[in-house]
Amino acid sequence: MEAFLLYILKSSILLAIFYLVYYVLLRKNTFFTVNRHFLLTGILFSLVLPFVEFTFITFIDQPDIYLIASKQNSPINEVSTKVNWWLIGFITYLLGVLVFSIRFAIQLISLFKLIQNHNYTQETKFKFVQVQEDISPFSFFNYIVYNPKLHSSQELSMILKHEKVHVTQNHTLDIIITNLFLIFQWINPIVWFYKKSTEQNLEFIADRETINQVNSKKEYFMTLVSVSSNNYSTITNNFYQSLIKKRIVMLNKQNSQKKQLWKIAIVIPLLSLFLWSFNTNEIVKIKENNTTTSSNATKGDKKIVKFKITKSSSKKDLNRIKETFKDEYDVDIKFSNIQRNTNNEIIGIMVNVSSKKSNANYSLQNESPIQSFVILYNSKTYGISIGQSDHINSISIREKGKDQILEVYSDNNKQEYIVSNNNGSKTVKIKDKDGKIIQEEVHGPEEGYFKINTKDKKTYAFFNDGAKKDPLFFIDGKESSKEEMENLDTENIESMNVYKGKKAEKKYGKKGENGVIEVKTKK
Repeated sequence: MEAFLLYILKSSILLAIFYLVYYVLLRKNTFFTVNRHFLLTGILFSLVLPFVEFTFITFIDQPDIYLIASKQNSPINEVSTKVNWWLIGFITYLLGVLVFSIRFAIQLISLFKLIQNHNYTQETKFKFVQVQEDISPFSFFNYIVYNPKLHSSQELSMILKHEKVHVTQNHTLDIIITNLFLIFQWINPIVWFYKKSTEQNLEFIADRETINQVNSKKEYFMTLVSVSSNNYSTITNNFYQSLIKKRIVMLNKQNSQKKQLWKIAIVIPLLSLFLWSFNTNEIVKIKENNTTTSSNATKGDKKIVKFKITKSSSKKDLNRIKETFKDEYDVDIKFSNIQRNTNNEIIGIMVNVSSKKSNANYSLQNESPIQSFVILYNSKTYGISIGQSDHINSISIREKGKDQILEVYSDNNKQEYIVSNNNGSKTVKIKDKDGKIIQEEVHGPEEGYFKINTKDKKTYAFFNDGAKKDPLFFIDGKESSKEEMENLDTENIESMNVYKGKKAEKKYGKKGENGVIEVKTKK
């Protein structure tokens, strides 16, 4: 439902682009046949281009400097009943489609009855139907309908030439297509102007072809003015159109120079801008990286896949994430309890993720739009991480006085992160100082639970790549020991950086091969 209404919106924007180019650049030219094809192409592109999407995969390097960042989630509030504006909009749209479809069907039935109730005479491909009703001459496919009593023989001759042009060039197809498109996009005000411009341009074509066949241009003009009967239907090519003055002006206009055809190309950059703005998707993935320690313990490639969910994520975006995880990594993701506000922004969502050895749950519910969060997946350890980030917290893990070695991954902006056990079998929950869960990390079915609470003034951070030796510790620029680090009150820590691999060795030489932790205390 939401996806369909967004499709209607995109289609409306595309139609507006074509109409804008036609109205500003092409409307006053005499390339009537070119304009006809341009207007039909606009309808075709408006139907098709919203389905055309381009996906870009961006690979970012796994950084060597790691900062743990976290942000508390808002507590889950009781779900309140909200007006589903998407449903109301969809029902309103369907009612409009129903009304205009009935209107179109009535016009068709009425037209067929009129033709069937009168005899016709056939001349080559043309079928002439003479009626007694006071209506303007019109054509519908091969039928030309007119009342001979309303026109002189001279007028009738020119009128029939005009209608034969409509029949020969299949102008009825343009009228039918435009009317069907109006039913589909009745809610778009541009489509009404588009329909009128299409009909008017078809009359320009027929007028131009007819004027080349008659002896007197002036007499044809007089016929246009004098034939002012009621038009029979909007789905036929009527000889009489209310904008007679415009038709006469276009007939008197000199042919446009061919070099002005370049104006059509203006639509290309506008379409490109549309596709770039609305139909491109970016998937960010972290490059695989190898890290070697001094103990010759080599880590295998780790592929960390990241998907970001924002308040503006559509149902289509969420389905794409589900499909990508399932098709490429055999990971099942379920999004449920999705709540949106009147601006179609997500204010509540529940996420359930499960892989071969892991599973994770995450939920948010607020009155205001949610903060962006990410789902990260380690395709080697099957680890799953879901969380938000904003401010910095430093953490360490201890269980019964025993240090636990963790690996921490972060993007270049130090915004999203993942925490995982080396053996891939532990479950880690991180809580902020208020005791609210800010990060869940699941790495397997085996028993094991750690609660990390930054309210604890004894918590601190250090990370190990699996090397037997400890990293270097620097406190306020002076080399320190692990013991000094452990005795440091984190309330006095202003910032902490962790260097690994080449960056550590580049800054500290051979001494930094096992990693370096720099701590800056508050003064």
